[in-house]
Amino acid sequence: MQRKVLQIGYEPERDRLTWDGWDIHCGQGLDVLLPDRLGGGTWQAVSFEYNDKGWYMPGHPGVSPVGLWARESVEG
Repeated sequence: MQRKVLQIGYEPERDRLTWDGWDIHCGQGLDVLLPDRLGGGTWQAVSFEYNDKGWYMPGHPGVSPVGLWARESVEG
């Protein structure tokens, strides 16, 4: 089964992250392609949370989820 790979969007008027036409909610997980220092990236399972500073991914301080490539996580 091939998984969709799409960018995470942001709708400022609703303050929502989006992916594949649906809203991302707190605690939801996706695999995202996180950039590395070699100009490539690594797929990592992350979740999304929201606080007074906006949307973030726990364990990845300073990395905005907006614009990252994401795919549905495979559940084992």
